Amino acid sequence: MSTTAISRTGLYAAIAAATAVILSPLLALSYFATGEGADELQNPTVAAWADPARDLIGPLLTWAAPERVYATYVQAFALLFPAVLLCAWAVRARRPRGTRTERVGWRIALAGYGVATAGLLAAFVILIAGSIAGDALNIVFLTLLLPGMFLSAIGSTVLGIALLRGRYAPRLTPWLLTLAFPSMVVVPTLLGHNSLGMVPLMVAWGVTGLRLRRSGDTATAGPTGVSLRRAGRP
Repeated sequence: MSTTAISRTGLYAAIAAATAVILSPLLALSYFATGEGADELQNPTVAAWADPARDLIGPLLTWAAPERVYATYVQAFALLFPAVLLCAWAVRARRPRGTRTERVGWRIALAGYGVATAGLLAAFVILIAGSIAGDALNIVFLTLLLPGMFLSAIGSTVLGIALLRGRYAPRLTPWLLTLAFPSMVVVPTLLGHNSLGMVPLMVAWGVTGLRLRRSGDTATAGPTGVSLRRAGRP
C-alpha cells in the first residue's frame, strides 16, 4: 500500500469513527420509530435514553417516512464500516510477525470485518429501492451481518489482548478491541440497537487511523519504536 493510500485510509477511519459516534444513535432512534423496532421502547433502559433523545432531535427522525429514514441511516452506516477493514488491513500488513495469539486474532478479526462489510454493502444496495422488512434484507442479516458481527467481536477481543501484551500504540486501540465482545453483546441489549455496540470498535480503529494519517508511510511503531515498514511483513 502506497504512502498516499495509507494516509487516506487513516483519514477515512478517523472520519468514519467520529461520524459513527453521531450516526449510530440516529440509526437506533430511527429504528425505534419503525413498526419492527417499536417494541424496543418497552425495554426500560432503551426508553430511558431514547424518549428524551427523540424529543431533542425530532426533525432528524421525521424528515421522511420512518422506514425511509431508517433505511437512509443504515446506508450511511454501511459507507462508514469499511474503514475498519481497510485500517486494520493496513496495520496488519506492516506489523512484524507477532505471537500466535496475535496472528489468530488478526485472522478472525479481518474475516469478521470483511464479512460484516460485505453484509452492510449488500444492505446498502437492497435498501436503494427495497424495504427494511423485505426477505432480501433478512437473508443478508442472517448470512452476512450476524456472522460478521460475531467474528468481529471474537477476533477483536483476541487481537486486543495480544496487542496489549505487545505494547501496541496508541493504547486506546487494543483496550477498545479487548472490550469488543462485551460492547457488541451488552450495549445492544441495554440500548436497543446493534450499531451502538459497534461504535467502540470503530473508534478503536479510528484512533489508529489518526496515527496512520500523521505517520504517512509508517504504521504504528512497536515497543522499540522501530518502523513497522522496516521491520518487515510476516
